Amino acid sequence: MISRGPTVAEDNREQWQGILGVNRHWINLDRIIDLSSHPAVDFAMHAHNATFPEAADSDYLSAEDAARMLRIKPQTLYTYVSRGLIRSVAQLDRKQRLYYREDIEKVRARSVARHGQGAMAESAMRWGGQPVINTSITEITPEGPFYRGRSALELARSGNSLEAVAELLWTGVLHHEPMRWDQEPLPPEFVSLMNTVALHGPRQPIARIYALATSMLGIAETAGSEIRRGTTISGARQLMLALTGCVGYLAPEPAFSAPQLSTSIAESISTVFGLESETAAGSAINQALVLCADHELSSSTFAARVAASTGAELRACVLAAIAAHSGATLGGACDLAEDLLRGANTRDDVTRRLEAAEQAGARVPGFNLPVYPKGDPRARHLLRLAESVAPQSPRALLIGAFIDQAERRLQLRPSIEVGLVALTAALNMPERSASALWTLGRTVGWIAHVLEQRLAGFVLRPRAKYVGAG
Repeated sequence: MISRGPTVAEDNREQWQGILGVNRHWINLDRIIDLSSHPAVDFAMHAHNATFPEAADSDYLSAEDAARMLRIKPQTLYTYVSRGLIRSVAQLDRKQRLYYREDIEKVRARSVARHGQGAMAESAMRWGGQPVINTSITEITPEGPFYRGRSALELARSGNSLEAVAELLWTGVLHHEPMRWDQEPLPPEFVSLMNTVALHGPRQPIARIYALATSMLGIAETAGSEIRRGTTISGARQLMLALTGCVGYLAPEPAFSAPQLSTSIAESISTVFGLESETAAGSAINQALVLCADHELSSSTFAARVAASTGAELRACVLAAIAAHSGATLGGACDLAEDLLRGANTRDDVTRRLEAAEQAGARVPGFNLPVYPKGDPRARHLLRLAESVAPQSPRALLIGAFIDQAERRLQLRPSIEVGLVALTAALNMPERSASALWTLGRTVGWIAHVLEQRLAGFVLRPRAKYVGAG
């Protein structure tokens, strides 16, 4: 059974604190599902004998339980659903629908918030709460995110490179001509140290590889902080190129792969996986990175802003964001979606996996992002890209079949995670490439929010209401 409750990732916590010499902020904005010891594929394959619970450890509630929790009539519940406040999903071979527990708790929190400022503040810190920070970087709309007033989807379709979108988010200026960054030299011995540590023992998750590279660049700040030196933008470019080189650890022969001069980030990734001769592949990778670049105030972005508000160095802020992003409900969802489909070789396998996940009473990873009740436009675009670049890819076809069945039979709408998984499968990229692209692209947004938070000039320090130790 999936464990629930407030949990915090502890892997390498003391080690990272020692490396950076700073206090790390591990923030739990809401309940986090800890699936570290329960891979999605395991619960899916062993859940056939489980009865669907209306219990506290289920992500869904029946109409009766939902109405009881909200203290409303069933008719009012259906009104909330019709207004998009509460999402519902169908059940395989059953007439009754189920309702998302987190949406019900969000509606209940809003009701409670009307009775006092403290409750209202607590509600604001949860998914779907009221805005708590002003930003000029990204707006979320039904058509997807808009970066400084420009549609992310249009920026991707128009062929704007990730580098150009990064400059837009960091500086507000969009360069329409092809843009390549000058190579920011990496610290001496950086590559050899990375290979020594990253290749020692079993293959490490890509988030830890990114964290390692970010930490090593932080150690190299011997001449003082990039804030005092006024080199934040050049340091940001250096960090992006270093993380791009880390994608090489996913290759069949893993090693750091330093980007070449006058080569874009997308082209560098294509080269790592032997796709450099396929223009469509490089374009698809670039579009995926652009769509990943930012998504307003996600938990990982908030972590970066909290660190930035204390005056932390750029790489320390990004390291805080990587730690938050690695959780199962964020970047880790790409890995869970891959795990759920690992070993599925036929459409019947896909159907059984979907039925098992539904019977387990747990959310299928990579679907139904709350902010997009009608579906994530970024996922739709990525799925179309996957179909266009490799229409006959067996693996991509199976993933497409899973997504189609999930949407048709359970009204589960794909989010960016499964879109990335489908695209990387279509391009024949190795497992974990989806999460690698998501974290790499999102680093651009984290940096933008660090810059904006520094200009805001105040410390982010929410208060907690003490409710007793009992």
